[in-house]
Amino acid sequence: MTGEVVAQLDDLAEGAMTMVKADGRRICLVRTASGVHAIDNACPHEGYGLAQGSLDGELVTCQWHNWKFRVSDGACTQGEEAVRVHDVSIDDDGAVRVAVNRPDPAALIPQLLESLQRAIANNYVGQISRDVIRLLKAGADPAELVWLAVEYGAPRSENGWGHTIASAADCLAMVDLYDGDERALPVVQAIAGIAEIERGRPVNDLPPPVSDGTVSLEAFRRAVEDEDIVGAQAVLGAALEAGGGPREMASWFGAVVSDHLLSYGHGAIYAQKAFELLEVVGWHRAPVVLGHLVPTLVYGTREDVLPYARPFMRVVEAMDLVALASVEVDVDWAGADELLDVLLGPDRSSPAAAVEAALLSGAGVDRVLDVCVIASSERMLRYDTDGEFDFSDDFGWLDITHAVTYAHAARWHHRVAVEMEGRTTPDMVRLALFCAFLANWTGRHEWHTTVGERHQVELVGELDEVGADLQRRALLDGTSAFIVAAHAVKTSRAATREALRQGSTVPLEAVARFMEAPKLERFVARSVQVSLDFLNGRTQRD
Repeated sequence: MTGEVVAQLDDLAEGAMTMVKADGRRICLVRTASGVHAIDNACPHEGYGLAQGSLDGELVTCQWHNWKFRVSDGACTQGEEAVRVHDVSIDDDGAVRVAVNRPDPAALIPQLLESLQRAIANNYVGQISRDVIRLLKAGADPAELVWLAVEYGAPRSENGWGHTIASAADCLAMVDLYDGDERALPVVQAIAGIAEIERGRPVNDLPPPVSDGTVSLEAFRRAVEDEDIVGAQAVLGAALEAGGGPREMASWFGAVVSDHLLSYGHGAIYAQKAFELLEVVGWHRAPVVLGHLVPTLVYGTREDVLPYARPFMRVVEAMDLVALASVEVDVDWAGADELLDVLLGPDRSSPAAAVEAALLSGAGVDRVLDVCVIASSERMLRYDTDGEFDFSDDFGWLDITHAVTYAHAARWHHRVAVEMEGRTTPDMVRLALFCAFLANWTGRHEWHTTVGERHQVELVGELDEVGADLQRRALLDGTSAFIVAAHAVKTSRAATREALRQGSTVPLEAVARFMEAPKLERFVARSVQVSLDFLNGRTQRD
């Protein structure tokens, strides 16, 4: 006989449940009308003992949260996932033996992937967590696990990809900050964000690629500008089908996101993250990732045409962007402090002129972006957190963080453009100007209040160590709403890269303060107040 003797049949009355140990594993031994059965004692939900539960015919109920399991095959009839069953045999003398079922982890991968797909579709975070850990133990690639969520969420993304793609890309990049089973944390955070936001939404199918030969950046750009989602997706699909590679397609998206200040910088940020994600999950998945990003760009608010941007844009429209792009970079440029003072000032038009002067004097796009990052970080360190709960002001923590992540995304797009063209392009000059506008505009709360002292944050350790610690902290559920958590993730990663580039602690100090400071976590009360203002004829403060 195989297995370990755990009980005597005569000691097991029908309807009895008892916890026994076999091969070092806790087993719930159950006798029903159909025979003796053995299942794991730990409920898959939170590990409570099933032997302490109740038995109704062939169903065991975990008393803690009412999950139910069929004892014959472990199937879960109420709850999220099945419990493992083990082989039972009975000797001639009535000895009950249990042979623990320990399947090869690799053999379980197909079954676990199916389970993970179901968990994603139902937003079962517990099941997602358990399946991810099991799959990692079995040698699964973290990128492939995140891809399951992307494949599910991308076609369901309402009006195109949102913060879920940015968060997924950054979480996946953070896997290298962890070892062994701990890698599950960034993987599950990436998956859970998509599962939460996209659950239950209908699938949006991509149109077939165009077949009339109109495959060009100009055609793509024009379709986005004309808010022709199907046309833009069809042109993109044809370009990918014709062999368009990562750098070429990234330059297309860089051009489009430089045409306007799209949705407070989100257009450039999401495009960067989409391509960073594809670097890990594979370029062959570009049609899904990029195709479903297109609506985000098409529907994006053209912030640069709104009234509050007009003083800045009037100056920009008079510039010769071609000439600015062709100015040779001066490695000895020393105007950063002067530009920073202007960006942190209250005037809405002078930042554009200051950036133009900086570029003409040889600053180059990258160093303009350096100053934008520092200015935005200083805004975060000066922010009066009481403003989070002033619902008459359309401004808060998340708005300021965008200026950091936008400048970081603009740097990525600039690098791609230089790789493709061998030089800075007028599009990238315009993008840098938009970043300067945002760095300045994030001070609008300060224009209505008395600016207090700069908040002091003490950081201990080398920049890379501090940055890694902040990224790990961003994954520890210190925020309640997904959108706030997503901003913590992407800002911590962008700030780490920017701090390392400039050798400055300021971006990291800003993120550390953002994480520890009071912030609006839910938006119901604010929504009610805004609705009251709207319905009673009151407008928000500029």
